[in-house]
Amino acid sequence: MKLRIAAVQLNPIIGHVEDNCRRAVQIIEMAFKSRQPPDLIILPELALTGYNFRNREHINPYLELKGQGRSYKLGRQLSEKYHCHTLLGYPEKSRLSSNDFKVYNSAILISPSGDVVFNYRKTFLYETDENWGCVESPDGFQAFNLNIKGHTFKTSIGICMDLNPYKFKAPFDKFEFANFCYKNDVDLVLLPTAWLNTSWSEDWTQNDVDKYTKLYHKEEAIEVNTDESQNEIILAPEEPDHFVRCEPDKKTGRYWILRMNPLYTKPHPGKKKLVIICNRSGMEGSMMYAGTSSIFEFNGGPSRFNEATGDMFIDFNVDGSLGQGNEGVLLRGVEI
Repeated sequence: MKLRIAAVQLNPIIGHVEDNCRRAVQIIEMAFKSRQPPDLIILPELALTGYNFRNREHINPYLELKGQGRSYKLGRQLSEKYHCHTLLGYPEKSRLSSNDFKVYNSAILISPSGDVVFNYRKTFLYETDENWGCVESPDGFQAFNLNIKGHTFKTSIGICMDLNPYKFKAPFDKFEFANFCYKNDVDLVLLPTAWLNTSWSEDWTQNDVDKYTKLYHKEEAIEVNTDESQNEIILAPEEPDHFVRCEPDKKTGRYWILRMNPLYTKPHPGKKKLVIICNRSGMEGSMMYAGTSSIFEFNGGPSRFNEATGDMFIDFNVDGSLGQGNEGVLLRGVEI
């Protein structure tokens, strides 16, 4: 079938949940005002709350019980309106008792009828997650069957750091999440993220923060990307080393491909693997995000290395990427 995908890239303001919700609805409604509705909508990690919370006290007012909070309500609204599946990230609290609960960085998948299909909890945590008291998923990576319009897809959800080596200490070539997807014969990989921009550095001074924050003061048009002629823009040679909001962060996009290594170095002939990464954009305090939401198809043929040129040939397609600093929607119909 041709799966109609909408990756919705947002710049949520931390703690401004209702404003962020209205902005998301505005962007999605504009994208589908005169277009066929999607089969699958994906929004970023912690899509409505923002991400860079300082501590547990800071995030507490925004924690949600599974299937009850504002994030779920928006997902249900979108799913019912467009008769599609919707996935979005949210900060989950899971009650242990009336006075105690655990906190997870989660993503909830909602059916066209508004039901919770799957609730995934982040397995590999970034230091920011730990700052606000998040704990690792007790279940680890998971795969499940997802039925979309009569077609069943083996599906796995990951969240941002899940794509990296565990705690940045595991061997780079262990490829934990990608190997899980390969070994479990996953067809559809869904990754809501809050991935940092390669222009960002932990060593930024306040002058650096002010410089990039100023670039975001200018309002950019919402990007609705339906232009398949620009599908492989992240593979094009690097431009001059300066920050352009409307262009993808190519280094980030290529790194995501690299982290899916088992899906192109291990053959799976006749069995396409579709990977959708929906990232957030914008500045949040001293952090800057990479945008560049992208769709990748790994087609299953063997990869090969040309020793003479140093080039690697991979049987895959890039089905478009958004700009690194834009809000918008990446719209594609992909045969799977």
